[in-house]
Amino acid sequence: MWLNEIKLAQRKLWHKKGSTLTKLFSLVLGTVCLFYIAIYIHQETSFDAFHKKMAKIAKVNTTIKSPTGDLGLGLTAIPLGPYLKSQSPQIQDFVRINKASGNHVVKHGDKVFTESENIYYADPSFFGLFDFDVLMGNKESALVGPNNLVLTKDAATKYFGNSDALNKVLLFDGEPYSVTGIMENIPSNSHLQFDFLVSMETFLNQRPGVEQNWEWLPMNTYVLLNEASEVSYVEKELGKIPQYQEQLDTDNQYLLSMEPMEGLHFSEVKLGELGPKAKRSNLYILFGIGLMILLLAISNFINLTTAQVSVKGKEVSIQKTLGAAKKDVFRQFFIESTLLTTVATLMALALILLSFPYFEDFLGYSLDTSFLLHPFTLIALPLIPILLSLMGGIYPAIMFARIPSIYVPKLGGRQNSPFSIRNSLLVFQFSITSILIICSLIIYYQLDYVKNQDLGMDTKQKLVLDYGSNAEIGNSFEALKEILGQVPGVESVTFSSHVPGQIPNGVYTQIIDVNGKRSSGEINLNLVDYDFIKDYGLQIIAGRDFRREDAAQGSGLILNEAAVQAFGYTNPEDILGASFEQWGGDGRVVGVVKDFNYLSLHEDIGLLSLKIWPEQFMKVTFELSETNLKKTLDGLETQWASLYPDIPFNHYFVDDNFRVQYGKDEQFSTIINVFTVISICIGILGLIAYANFWCERRRKEMSIRKVLGANISRLVWNLYKGFSLPVLIGFFLAIPLSYYFANRWLQGFAYRFELNWYFFIVPFAILLLFVWMAVGMQTIRLAISNPVNALKEE
Repeated sequence: MWLNEIKLAQRKLWHKKGSTLTKLFSLVLGTVCLFYIAIYIHQETSFDAFHKKMAKIAKVNTTIKSPTGDLGLGLTAIPLGPYLKSQSPQIQDFVRINKASGNHVVKHGDKVFTESENIYYADPSFFGLFDFDVLMGNKESALVGPNNLVLTKDAATKYFGNSDALNKVLLFDGEPYSVTGIMENIPSNSHLQFDFLVSMETFLNQRPGVEQNWEWLPMNTYVLLNEASEVSYVEKELGKIPQYQEQLDTDNQYLLSMEPMEGLHFSEVKLGELGPKAKRSNLYILFGIGLMILLLAISNFINLTTAQVSVKGKEVSIQKTLGAAKKDVFRQFFIESTLLTTVATLMALALILLSFPYFEDFLGYSLDTSFLLHPFTLIALPLIPILLSLMGGIYPAIMFARIPSIYVPKLGGRQNSPFSIRNSLLVFQFSITSILIICSLIIYYQLDYVKNQDLGMDTKQKLVLDYGSNAEIGNSFEALKEILGQVPGVESVTFSSHVPGQIPNGVYTQIIDVNGKRSSGEINLNLVDYDFIKDYGLQIIAGRDFRREDAAQGSGLILNEAAVQAFGYTNPEDILGASFEQWGGDGRVVGVVKDFNYLSLHEDIGLLSLKIWPEQFMKVTFELSETNLKKTLDGLETQWASLYPDIPFNHYFVDDNFRVQYGKDEQFSTIINVFTVISICIGILGLIAYANFWCERRRKEMSIRKVLGANISRLVWNLYKGFSLPVLIGFFLAIPLSYYFANRWLQGFAYRFELNWYFFIVPFAILLLFVWMAVGMQTIRLAISNPVNALKEE
């Protein structure tokens, strides 16, 4: 019996190929979209979840309160970890992690690479807190002793190939380091991302005397608690640290706080902390979009199925006349729905398997798919067709089961009302599509706005050579500028410690404020040469540019407007000549530059100071001619190799630094755009199929109107109006929701454009045009058809 009903359902679905394919296509796309959104959300919400002790791990942060404002840091002083373990019985252990700054030359044999972002220094307790797999070596002793390091599997292969790397030696900036461990590659859903893990003793030996320095904050400090509930108790104890209690009456106050590791990935961004961050609001938006697209597909399914009531109504009434009960009709139509959703699920799985590698390439990392093998997932997977059948098949099946034995099709009435079930579904579909189109347009304009925003400096054709920390190169910068500036195509050369798009070091600074009092605060410091301001096109609004005599122990300081205002000055001229102390040197303020966006437009312009200190230079910026760019690059690389053969020519353009700042936003924008296109496709395909049934249903009505003298253009307009009304209602329902979502997303930018009326009118015009194009041919063909052909049919 069941086999016969399945065969009958198969024949019925095949008979209506257009409708079946449209419903199938909609369900497949909706299922695939929801899957990818679900796995992306799982990836973001599962950050660090593989650490078994995560619930008991907390991170210590520092807030520096000063007259220049509060500075939130994800960093702590070096002695804090050992102090907390010795003083607090609630803390089992701690680990300090320092992310190495600048570039480092790593060499083994003839293999020489520049490493920068992927080097961490860590205490021996690192593997006691975090569950990273150590493949070779003893994880308890791997980070004990100076010049010891642990490599990830990929890093070991990079330098040693397939040979055993354990106990081998790497030259790190010319110093020999022993490989004491090989570990598995870091999972993509870990906020700790590194390839080299160097012992903390190495870091401390290179910086004698820092172990009791409570004012330098270079460490990310994590503590392992006895119980997760003890976070609040330990946080209260942090306020009693004697070294910071003594500073309560000073300008700078250090306030410590605890942050559970479980919510670290979604917490507020703080300077110096490790790992990428995510916004929960973006995940909520994505989940809502995925759910809406699936509901869009299901509403297509319902609409196209119920639209056939006039065609299948006679068939059902004949079945009932021959003795079929309501449950028999219900079962038959529910089997049709289940069969279609089963095929759609299988096709969606096939499409996912084919497209998954491309999705990972788009994201730029491998996704954690371990949850797909979880018993719950394996049990739930076969239930997807049943769930889809229940969502999309129950109402049509009930509707057909209620058709009486003597069926008379209804023309007009409630089915033509804008509040009918089918029109309500159309309104719902176009509300979803309108929201996606509006939000997609707003996101595109915002990203275009920040990309083309005047940053207050010139970053065009600026090539950066990042050679890392090397005092010898820094002290020779004037001679090197002369040599490198002679390469054809190089228009200017300037040295610095940082370039725009990178966060400079925050340093403790004291300056005489507007009241003549010595005021202190944390200010970002970029160490530059004499030509930096000129080459980057910065505007001096008070005082002067650097001179050679300013290089003497950094005796001259240039501030930006934001820093001047932080010390109470309203007129930049008034701060000129004010004495300062900063990072072991002192001198006077010699100039003020106009504020420029040296970081992402997500944040307001921060406090910035510029000073000359050649030994701390790490980068060279070349302004290149636009002609023969490749030849210029080759010339620079050749010249650099002749000067420093052991230091790779590691280069990038300044503009790339800013593009990285908006990588997540562009990724989010692309996802929204893709889903918008998919929703339009689903909606328009469903509308075309629905319009076909609708026009077939109204053929006789239109023929009678034509016989009675109705104008063809009037008939076409009436049909267009019938389809346009749900679009209009759906669009106006979408406006408040889309405005809310877009406004919430825009709050993440310190600089954003103003929403205008055309961001709502243009999407409506586009949507309406798509609708008219979708139903145009069918309505025109119906309006100009010969009425005799329709009226002579039974």
